[in-house]
Amino acid sequence: MDSKEHTLLLRKIEREKSARKQAEKILEVKAAELYQRTQQLHEANQQLETLLGEKNSQLQGIFENIVDAYVVMDLAGNILRMNEAANKLFGIDLEKETVNVASLIYPEDVAYAMASFQSLNEKGYFTNYQARVLTRSQGVRWVQINASIVLDNKERPIAAQGIVRDITDELNESNALAFISEVAQEILGKTNFREIGTILAQKVSAFLKTEDCVVYLKMPEQKYLQQISAVGAKLDKDGNIVNPLIIPVGTGIVGSVAQSGKAELIGNTRADKRYIRDDAARLSELAVAISVDDQVLGVIDAEHPQADFFTKEQLKTLTSVSNLVALQLRSAMDVSARRESEARNAKLLDQLELSNRELSEYAHMVSHDLKSPLRSISALAEWIKEDNYDQLPDESKEHFALLEGTITKMEELISNVLEYASVDRVAEEFAPVDTRELVQEIEDLIFVPEHIELQIADNLPVVSGNRIMLQQLFQNLIVNAVKYNDKPSGFVKIDCVDKDTFFEFTVADNGMGIAPEYHDKIFKIFQSLNPDGESSGLGLALVKKVVEVHHGEIWLDSTIDQGSTFYFTLSKKK
Repeated sequence: MDSKEHTLLLRKIEREKSARKQAEKILEVKAAELYQRTQQLHEANQQLETLLGEKNSQLQGIFENIVDAYVVMDLAGNILRMNEAANKLFGIDLEKETVNVASLIYPEDVAYAMASFQSLNEKGYFTNYQARVLTRSQGVRWVQINASIVLDNKERPIAAQGIVRDITDELNESNALAFISEVAQEILGKTNFREIGTILAQKVSAFLKTEDCVVYLKMPEQKYLQQISAVGAKLDKDGNIVNPLIIPVGTGIVGSVAQSGKAELIGNTRADKRYIRDDAARLSELAVAISVDDQVLGVIDAEHPQADFFTKEQLKTLTSVSNLVALQLRSAMDVSARRESEARNAKLLDQLELSNRELSEYAHMVSHDLKSPLRSISALAEWIKEDNYDQLPDESKEHFALLEGTITKMEELISNVLEYASVDRVAEEFAPVDTRELVQEIEDLIFVPEHIELQIADNLPVVSGNRIMLQQLFQNLIVNAVKYNDKPSGFVKIDCVDKDTFFEFTVADNGMGIAPEYHDKIFKIFQSLNPDGESSGLGLALVKKVVEVHHGEIWLDSTIDQGSTFYFTLSKKK
């Protein structure tokens, strides 16, 4: 090898050494960087593991402590996990049994549930799904569910999860308020108690989901309840109650509620001896009193074939409704009673008018038929007395005098009966009457002894009435006051006081007076306190009738040996 080649070889070796050193240096730098990256990655992995642990802990805390029920299930519907709220709601122990979510759906809601789960598979979620579920500790409950599909890291569905909220109480409260509002609107303004009862029976039946509901009414002044409205089998095709049941207060569950005023919830009627079977035997009964001011007006009674069907919440709601209905029902009952009374009174008035007309006609007929033979007797007696007067002994003459007095009294009695019967016939012939002028005319017509002073007040008013009848009124009172005044210095005072809507007249005297026990008796027809039989007993009866025809009242204030004051009122109505 010559020197030139040797030189070239050395240069090549140097270049290779230099390149190797550079490569080693680069390798050292890259190795350091790799080590650093490895350390950073290790630290990052540790942080990630810590974070994942924290997240898992947080998720577990949320899973365990969420207020609503939380359920995880596989795609076949088998429940994998449940939180404590779900365990409490459904009453299931997954460590002891396998449960498919389909077994928890209320039978009537299964089709709806399957459609919702199909939507879950297609969309991956659904919200605000409402249905009924079967729970082992609380029976049937309404729930709201928000559900979604759980995906793996490759976006494949592996499970489903759902948050289940029990909304039973909320729905019950909402339904109860809607039910109460609906009943209130339906009965507003109703004045027929049977119509109110029908509305109540229908609404209660729909709310309680039973086909047997009856409304009982406590008959006024009676001690029994009668069915006035119903639904279901109790009605015929025309809507009338078939064989309406009548229950004495205190008998049966309904009668007991009517007696105590306290509602009763019976879960099993077979265990209650008070239960009364109506059209069919049923196991559940709910009876609520309809009361106002502690007065029971009726009872709402519902039954159902299933035992323990009704709830305390329904009892509470029905009690609220009964309180709402009570006032309207009592008002309707009052209206019904008033209408019946008005109809009864109208019928009585028609009968009374007919009787009065017949009485008046009869009185006129009897008066005519009696007066004719009476006059004949009077004439015959007078002829016999005149023809044989000189031959008659004194005793016979006295007998003839008694006979004439009796005939006169009989004729006066007949005239008084005719006057009494004729009062109503002129009741509507009213006109203004100056009572002071009228009394002064009476003073000129009757005999007033010198020892009796007739005192007529200046303020006697002008009234609306029948002049002839008012003359009979004042004349009878004044004549009686004069006739039965036994004082050596007597008086009869006629006065009046204005009482806004009527005038109050008084006829007072200082005569014999009348005992308190006779104050009402003297105004009755054919009642007289005169022991000598001179009075017909019609005078004050006629006075009372005249006052009543003028829409007034009459009464008496009297003391024995001190005198009497007759009070009577005359209405200002024309």
